[in-house]
Amino acid sequence: MRILPKIALATVVFVLVAFADDASPYKQTMNVVYVERDGVGLLMDVFAPLQPTDPGKGLGIVCVISGAWKSERFILDAHTNFGIFDILCRRGYTVFAVRPGSLALYTANQMLENINTGIRYVKAHAAEYGVDPERMGLIGTSAGGHLTLLAATRMAPGDANAEEPLDHFSTQVRAVAVFCPPTDFLDWNGKKYGLDLMQGQLIFRDGFANKSNRDIEDAAKDISPVYRVHPGMPPFLLVHGDADSVVPFHQSEKFVEAVQQAGGSAELIVKKGGDHS
Repeated sequence: MRILPKIALATVVFVLVAFADDASPYKQTMNVVYVERDGVGLLMDVFAPLQPTDPGKGLGIVCVISGAWKSERFILDAHTNFGIFDILCRRGYTVFAVRPGSLALYTANQMLENINTGIRYVKAHAAEYGVDPERMGLIGTSAGGHLTLLAATRMAPGDANAEEPLDHFSTQVRAVAVFCPPTDFLDWNGKKYGLDLMQGQLIFRDGFANKSNRDIEDAAKDISPVYRVHPGMPPFLLVHGDADSVVPFHQSEKFVEAVQQAGGSAELIVKKGGDHS
């Protein structure tokens, strides 16, 4: 599920050439510490548009940076090379590239907790960044798409009485968009478990050791967004290639169907013949 080795060289060249003659549309602030975990700072980069304009003026988007559930800087750099931040900032959006930590250090649920803290951090500093805390979007790709959907289906309210100031803010967002996300680890082309849950570390810090089949199945279901769908969620946009050899296309189909059956809004854009990258 590692992203970079599967990137087509032509795609990278196209993106770089497309923007080579234009000045950068954003100011990038690197390595903003949004929380400390076990004495280590978790980071985000902020991409602020130099010339805020509609439709994104005054609006913030949290971009979950994760590939194969790793969030090293080279994953963020891949997003940059794809032009994601250029595209959004040219339309006036401020993008908060949240890095939620990596596999082996954090399980999916711990990464979710980190993402929630990142969302709350942005809301707490919304005035500083010039964005509306009540009108934020959430995006992610591949593993980042999975974590994005996990956050969107398990949004937490704010607690005005919480001792931690960030917990005063909810993790509610207004719109969600993802590319090629895993959504159901219990049905991965008809088998269990998707990507073998990355050797168990996606659900347990110590992997599969001493875990029963029931333990594994319950934990795999817990981090599968399709089982977390409920009424009242924000609208979703999914993009997926129907020839994806890494994350099966039906993962997006199932999620969209579940949202629609729950009375929500979800749209799937199909990239004909598209593989994972």
